[in-house]
Amino acid sequence: MSEQQWTSHPRLTAWLAEQEAAFGEWAASHPGSWDFSAESVDALERAVREDFAASEWEDVRAAQHTPRVTAPAWYLGEVCVRAGAVWKLNPAAPVDPGTWEGPFVGVPGDPMENPDHEDQYEDDDYYPAAVPVAELRGMFLKSPPWRLRNVVEEFEEWERP
Repeated sequence: MSEQQWTSHPRLTAWLAEQEAAFGEWAASHPGSWDFSAESVDALERAVREDFAASEWEDVRAAQHTPRVTAPAWYLGEVCVRAGAVWKLNPAAPVDPGTWEGPFVGVPGDPMENPDHEDQYEDDDYYPAAVPVAELRGMFLKSPPWRLRNVVEEFEEWERP
């Protein structure tokens, strides 16, 4: 499969447009400097934690397909894009609305996109990737010093071949 199939799939472009619109509404009720900087991810993490302050992890999971989670997840992904990632969607993966976590961000040219990718990875190869919806959900399970900003730093620190 070509890189283009992973980065310009109709499901991906539709999801991105929907979340971009939803983020405008989300940001209106979460004042801040939403400038797509790595620093703004700290404010994003605080806002999402405040939104779910009285919730259990299961409540966050139950909301993972709502703008309450998907809009800030889109923002996290967009910050990663500005750090060198691209949005991707595996065009061969089935979409089950109950289990699909949304698209992911990864580096351009990741061998994973090739059906024979197992043969292309070396032991030391590392290609950062993240599923923003899962990262937002998972932040409630991770202990300090982990921060949501660590997701962005993976792309900032990745050494491109």
